[in-house]
Amino acid sequence: MMKFSGGKTLAVAAVAGGALLASIAPVMASVSAESPSLALIRVEPDAKIKTWGAAIEVQVTYACPKTYLPSTGYVYVNVSQNVFGRIASGNASKTVNCTGGFETTTVTVAAQNLAFWPGKAFVKADVSAYPHAATDEREIKLSY
Repeated sequence: MMKFSGGKTLAVAAVAGGALLASIAPVMASVSAESPSLALIRVEPDAKIKTWGAAIEVQVTYACPKTYLPSTGYVYVNVSQNVFGRIASGNASKTVNCTGGFETTTVTVAAQNLAFWPGKAFVKADVSAYPHAATDEREIKLSY
């Protein structure tokens, strides 16, 4: 009669399970990178000043999961900058397609109370694709 001990059986099962997970982990990683299950957003570090500071073009890279039709989301960008002790600011939004992958789009932000100048500015960007949302806040460089 052969006697099995619980410890040895459990160890064999753990090794077999680990080998199975190791063999499918690369596949799981590539699927995850191609179609994120969450929303993500990143503001690019440089923005272009247009029309003598009346507007700037901010590039954002975003990802939102492809869901039910239509698969759209919204990108919101808010910019503020200290210009000689006064605050230049503006905000804009844009409807974007959620493809499940990373996309880059340009959002044009019009100055509301003072022209933007070359130099540093603070940007807050949000992406929203129900029920997912993400935010990025950072300092960027404005230039012509």
